[in-house]
Amino acid sequence: MEWEGILEHYSREDVKREIAEYCAGRWVALHCEGLDQKGKQIMVRYDACRKPLRISSEDDVRWMFSEYARYKPRAIYASTHVYRALESRWSVVDRENVVASSPTLDIDPKDGDWRCVVEKAMQIIELLENYNVVKSVFFKWSGRGAHLHIHQKAFSDEIRRRIDPIDIAYSVTKFIAGMLEPGDGAVVEAVIDIQRVFTAPLSFHRKVDRVAVCVPPENLSEFHIDWTCPESYRHSPEAWRRFSSGEGDWLAEKAFMKIGPYSAGRPRKRKHKPLDEEIMDTMRRLDGFM
Repeated sequence: MEWEGILEHYSREDVKREIAEYCAGRWVALHCEGLDQKGKQIMVRYDACRKPLRISSEDDVRWMFSEYARYKPRAIYASTHVYRALESRWSVVDRENVVASSPTLDIDPKDGDWRCVVEKAMQIIELLENYNVVKSVFFKWSGRGAHLHIHQKAFSDEIRRRIDPIDIAYSVTKFIAGMLEPGDGAVVEAVIDIQRVFTAPLSFHRKVDRVAVCVPPENLSEFHIDWTCPESYRHSPEAWRRFSSGEGDWLAEKAFMKIGPYSAGRPRKRKHKPLDEEIMDTMRRLDGFM
């Protein structure tokens, strides 16, 4: 799609509203058509003041496309984590600054057949129902594949005080993925870390001319790939907004007992430090030169 068509899409009121409301409190990433020196698409994650990129209003969406127009922004991503504040580059590596986090599974087709992705998503939804997670799940087609999210508020304040929100997202995602049968034409990826981001609702994909649309589980059997066409997308705004507080607590406890915390999710003997520690060390070294 031509750049003018992308700008026209992001100028729509419903698009700006959905993106702004979804991204509130999240660390935003802007994937652009412009290429860096290595020939890769530019991704902007910090503003000129080195603050984490964020969107909290429709005006922020408009500003972002104006500010970074030279890079030709195309796709908007948002972190799986929701933060208390995003005032400095330290905000995104301070785990105590994370108030909630959304377990998310990435589902991609093996041979490009979108129907296999939908079938796999429906299997996961059925599995989640066995753990009483019903009202806090939504499906989002993101371009070439889909994401299946559990709303971060499915986990009560009490459980998030007892188990770190990142540990909840990490362990639940790994726990559910570990129970899935391989095959069925789709591949499921379970990756949750400090910097993980996913396509925001109604964003373009970074390469494919499709729009990220959300679908509630009860309508997923009706989904068709044509729903993602930029000119005539079919999106359910309520899908990502609804949740039932506490319905994910039992799953969180079982998953955490089985999988353990994010920082312990790797072998004890390692050549490198955990990602969050490496980021902190890098920032300290950079501060030493400033």
